[in-house]
Amino acid sequence: STKKFFEVTTDFKTPVYGEVERRDLAEDEVLVKVESAPINPSDQYMRFGVYGLPTLFPPTPIGVGFEGAGTIVEAHESLGDSLIGKKVAFAQDPHSKSFQGTWRQYLILHKLQVIPIPDDADLDKFSSSFVNPVTVIGFIDVATKAGHKAIVHDAACSSLGKMLVKYCKKLDYPLINVVRREEQVKTLKDLGAEHVLNSSLETFENDLKELTHKLEATGFFDAIAGDTTGLILNNMPRKSTAYVYGALSGKAVSYSPGGFIFLENTISSFWLGPYLRSITEEERAKHIGTIIHDLSTGGAIFGSDVVQTFPLAEFEAAITAANEKASEGKTILKPHD
Repeated sequence: STKKFFEVTTDFKTPVYGEVERRDLAEDEVLVKVESAPINPSDQYMRFGVYGLPTLFPPTPIGVGFEGAGTIVEAHESLGDSLIGKKVAFAQDPHSKSFQGTWRQYLILHKLQVIPIPDDADLDKFSSSFVNPVTVIGFIDVATKAGHKAIVHDAACSSLGKMLVKYCKKLDYPLINVVRREEQVKTLKDLGAEHVLNSSLETFENDLKELTHKLEATGFFDAIAGDTTGLILNNMPRKSTAYVYGALSGKAVSYSPGGFIFLENTISSFWLGPYLRSITEEERAKHIGTIIHDLSTGGAIFGSDVVQTFPLAEFEAAITAANEKASEGKTILKPHD
């Protein structure tokens, strides 16, 4: 029945898989059968309350999961029947009152919150059509508007990093990728990356300094934080900016006052919610259109490799598996398996 179904919720200590009863649809709302929901790093932070601004979230227990794909199975009478059976992708913002999370069997959404996708779409592929792809487009949008002629990206062998390599190649925009292992250098070069540096090598800082100055790379998108932020910034041209968008190190950003004062470097941030609010509706629609077009024609840029799927009830095992295979591709939860 679609009246009662299963979902994952969290009180920021222990995530729980449990049954819930849904409310009736309101005007302009649809009921979506969630068929694929990816595991993103942000979902993992979210379940322990270290993502976003929990004081602004709806009260706990709160749902988990920011994006997914599925099929519309019911629509409010105000919408008629034309949407029923349509395949859609969707995303959720935990700061909105309507947030339910996507790690659940069914989801109530406003008609404007669903992105129509082709009838023959592979839902596992389209379930990751929002968080990483819009972030990648956002990086380059922010960088070009700020006048950066080239950028640096760390943790570059992630799903997002691979996407960024392919997107920058398409735009012919110079990108310096920073990874930790030699096999990751090969992986990115095989994808067409021109500049890949291994931070484990003794020559790393010299190589980085030489390359950032040659390419005039003054933007740095940082997924790691900790000491990495300062290490990379200090080997970039003067007046460079680090945009911190993750914290894989689990540590606070550290940077010397001299770097701020004498090198005139700055540390800023990138977060999808505020970025999307900062651009126009036309720009948002263009971004989504670019992504859906790519995914509908093979996903050469924004497609993620799906490495494994798990039933929703096994979400804990799925998270562990997702962490182990993060650089290989996406782990997808299947709420109806």
